[in-house]
Amino acid sequence: MGSLVFTYRTIIDAPIEQVWAFFSTADNLAKITTFPKVTILSNPETVEGNIIHLKLQVALLSVNWTSRISKVDHLSCFLDQGEDLPFPFTEWSHLHNFTKFGAHTIMEDVVNFKAKVPSCVTRPILQVLFKGRESAIKNELRQGK
Repeated sequence: MGSLVFTYRTIIDAPIEQVWAFFSTADNLAKITTFPKVTILSNPETVEGNIIHLKLQVALLSVNWTSRISKVDHLSCFLDQGEDLPFPFTEWSHLHNFTKFGAHTIMEDVVNFKAKVPSCVTRPILQVLFKGRESAIKNELRQGK
């Protein structure tokens, strides 16, 4: 289906240090992803070279997702690249960028991916997923103040 890019920007009412600390572990995925349910099956640390194994649960269906943290630039960005992906994805590269914006943080997710279905299917799914995460991230970081 060809390479596609999905970008999502979130302005978070928290300093970059607090936001970075929250994203320094994949444990946050279980907190911010309401659908599908995410379970972390490995070391969750966001450190270069770490391989993170996830289980995604949708009703009775369970699939695995494995990503490698291939780049970490403290307080700036990290990159995870899919190694074992569920349908419909065949490639996945997710750059998480963090920028200080006064007392706030701008988080920009840039996902480069390939899928076995057209973008008219994948884009709306990613939009809903990231929009849901946006609300959860803001709630989690508000509680962490």
